[in-house]
Amino acid sequence: MEKKNVHFGGVLAGILVDQVTSFVSSLLIGTIYITSNHIGPSDISKVYADTPILAIYLLVGLFCTGLGGYVSASVAKRDAYFHASIIGVVGAAIGFYYSFANAEVPLWYHLTGFLAVIPAALLGGHAAFLKRRRANPDKPSGSGPKPD
Repeated sequence: MEKKNVHFGGVLAGILVDQVTSFVSSLLIGTIYITSNHIGPSDISKVYADTPILAIYLLVGLFCTGLGGYVSASVAKRDAYFHASIIGVVGAAIGFYYSFANAEVPLWYHLTGFLAVIPAALLGGHAAFLKRRRANPDKPSGSGPKPD
């Protein structure tokens, strides 16, 4: 098995994009939902009982992870799936940690997020791989070091 070298700048960029976009989008979605439904601080648990809003949080969060995988693979410019998978593993670890911190969120939400986070990151890595391949269509696949 070939040893892969981690491009730490790519991984750091991917993690930052994933975490910052997840945080900002969650904040925006939560603010809109809470203000439009007139939910007070004492009724915040109503958010965790609303399946549609949780599904939106989950989909947006997975999109952010895919974006992080894309950025990681793009910055690294090599081993797209390897670098994207690191973003997925880090996202899974953070999600696992937060699953213990917030017991009000239903189990289906945690399980779905945990099972989908690595594939979402890999999808972003795949998009970066395809973009790079389209940008260099004349480069034969056997010349030089293996890109992915």
